[in-house]
Amino acid sequence: MHQMRPVKRVAFEGTVTGRRFYGCPVQANGVNCGVVEWVDGPWPPVLQRCLSKLWEMFHDQNCGRVLDKEKFEKELAKVKSEHERELAKLKMENDKLCTEYTKLVNDVSKMFDWQDGRVDKRVYQKQVEEEELEKKKKNELEEKAMLEV
Repeated sequence: MHQMRPVKRVAFEGTVTGRRFYGCPVQANGVNCGVVEWVDGPWPPVLQRCLSKLWEMFHDQNCGRVLDKEKFEKELAKVKSEHERELAKLKMENDKLCTEYTKLVNDVSKMFDWQDGRVDKRVYQKQVEEEELEKKKKNELEEKAMLEV
């Protein structure tokens, strides 16, 4: 059909596994024109049954691997999503702790300044009241956000 010299190949599936043949060298999308001339004679029936059984076992095993892979990928996706949620929670906690730590450091600094007499008691009291008011507003906003959620 293609007016080309045939190529010698070896069959690799089914009951003809291992048999040599001459085939068309032109392959379009993995399919050739179908011209085949066998070099070797057919295998004995016992060998053909054995090859058939081996290929059946191979396909069964391969199908099991595909199913196991799909199951593994689903489980992996589930674990990843749980990990991302936990990571987001930990980041929020970390941010909250950093904010609280900064406030604590500022409060301790103010306390030492007040003890050393560097800050007037009225100014200090006013700062404390402002911080308490700010904290109350923040808590109210958080409560509203939690209620909305």
